[in-house]
Amino acid sequence: MNVNDLLKIPSMKGASVLAGKNQLDRLVTTVSVLEVSEPDAYSKMPIKGEYSGNEFVITSFAQVADNVEKQLEIVSILHQHSQLGIILYYVGIIMPEVSPQLIKRMDELQMILIVMPRSRMELRYSEVISEVLTYVNEEEAQIENQQDILIETIRNLPQQQHQIETGLSILSDKLKCSLFLLNEEQEILLSKSWPRSLDAHLRAWFQRSTQITQKNAVIEMQQMVYFYTKTRLNLPSLAQKYTLAIFRKDPLSDSQLSSLQTMTEKMIKFFGEDQLLNTGQQFFFACQTGDFSTAALLAKKAGVELTQPFDFYCFRNHLGDSRLKEWVTVHSNSLYYQEAKFEWLIGNTIREPEERPLLIRQPSEFLFEAKSIPSLSLVQKNMQLIEEYLPALTRVFPGKTRFIPEDLTLLSDVSREFNPIEFDSYLEKEMIHTLAAYFLDHDESINRTAKALFLHNNTIKYRIKRAQELLKMSFVHTSSRYLLVKSLIYFRKYH
Repeated sequence: MNVNDLLKIPSMKGASVLAGKNQLDRLVTTVSVLEVSEPDAYSKMPIKGEYSGNEFVITSFAQVADNVEKQLEIVSILHQHSQLGIILYYVGIIMPEVSPQLIKRMDELQMILIVMPRSRMELRYSEVISEVLTYVNEEEAQIENQQDILIETIRNLPQQQHQIETGLSILSDKLKCSLFLLNEEQEILLSKSWPRSLDAHLRAWFQRSTQITQKNAVIEMQQMVYFYTKTRLNLPSLAQKYTLAIFRKDPLSDSQLSSLQTMTEKMIKFFGEDQLLNTGQQFFFACQTGDFSTAALLAKKAGVELTQPFDFYCFRNHLGDSRLKEWVTVHSNSLYYQEAKFEWLIGNTIREPEERPLLIRQPSEFLFEAKSIPSLSLVQKNMQLIEEYLPALTRVFPGKTRFIPEDLTLLSDVSREFNPIEFDSYLEKEMIHTLAAYFLDHDESINRTAKALFLHNNTIKYRIKRAQELLKMSFVHTSSRYLLVKSLIYFRKYH
């Protein structure tokens, strides 16, 4: 089913496409409902892997109907999580009009915005969901006839998006089955379960099960019966041999098994064996998607002790430079991965080599450092915050090149709902910029602030003193400084 097919089903009669009109050939594998008032709640979705770029979100923007800025923020987060687009209900009732800014933003992101007929309160989300899923389920039996479409969809996945993992997600959703890629030692390299909640139980089953070789072997799990099939992939040119394990509530036909095997082989050939052998990539991907059991196994395999705290680094590179990779030679018991924008490095004790410290060469580069992280869940949180607040990070701290978790916490703590100091009512622009440079960029150093702004030290001191007088507050008081710093972050983040 593609978007054009979706628009033809009876429950979509009268719907119109307002954005993404050049994306109507995109594959649709499922639809879901998301009604959350705060963008921060959407940001708790896994960063990558769960969303394959073929899922529509149904919403009415009920709690943000009059807040265009929040709508835009939610759309940006959905795009970050590779959602296909939005089906918008109850325009003219809950949301008076669709804002031009929303349409423009979704066009820019190449996301599809479908608006259901206006002022129709009798329309129900469940009607579209039921018809789409019925259509998709009917396609399952003919999956062999859709191989070319599915392969083309998978090949067009964004670069550096863990394409094999995401491809497994598409196939898993399409055939309603759980897929596990195993190496020669029968270790799980990649997996995608359907439903997703089954993953931990399937992994536990792998650890205790005997070698079952027959097709559609019947197994019982969680008081349910599943059909299990394992097949060797035909990849003679690769360094290792790989197996695909399949769990499904219904038996696999010969044609379905052949199609799954063929498409998985083509994915691995197209995207490369490195995605299967790169332990660091798999570890950070598992952390991003909250698969901590897999992350723990990979960490143990690399010699990282889970009972000890972690040192975690992220370097935003420039044009794919590898800079943290040099540190791996010093810290062998560590996990490293480089993708398009970032390099990630983690280990129990990692120190920057004194003989070759990391130098920032471009304005777009920065280093994030978190020391003594106690759990994998905090690794995930920091990765999510870096991804989510990257644009704001460079706006709020343009003079900084090294960051710590507290910087991200401050950014996430300052939202549109915060009531900041109204600087414009009291201070001139140059005085606001001086305060921001002093408190946000240069750790309250008079010398460094003066040097950065090409001013005399006494000028910086005067402006700080004068700002206290005009604002009628003392910067030496903890509460006042806290309010001031948050207000400066707000000023840079939203102005």
